[in-house]
Amino acid sequence: MLPSYQNSIDLLTNVASQKLYKQLIVQLNKDFSLTGIDLDFSANNTPSELKEKLQKSVKELILHDFNSYTNLLYRIDVSEKDSQITESNDIDRYTENVTFLILKRTWKKVWFKNQFSK
Repeated sequence: MLPSYQNSIDLLTNVASQKLYKQLIVQLNKDFSLTGIDLDFSANNTPSELKEKLQKSVKELILHDFNSYTNLLYRIDVSEKDSQITESNDIDRYTENVTFLILKRTWKKVWFKNQFSK
């Protein structure tokens, strides 16, 4: 069963400890690519660097390409309801919350693939 996490760094640290960090990066890259967003995350990035890059990218999409942002959430399968719950007047807090939702959903995909494709 998937444990619950407090924040993005907590989640990414756990993923790295389970040796599934690279698969998470691969899945993120796949989802961004399938959405038509030219962005490449590297397994060489620390969990903190990955979180910052993802959060910055989400913020840029919200501010400059909202259609791609909504397509990305749809592709990753972050529910509209969950993303609306994170409402905030502070764009940085909002993007931090959405980044966490993206990472949780991506991790869920990776975890299930790892558990059931053995």
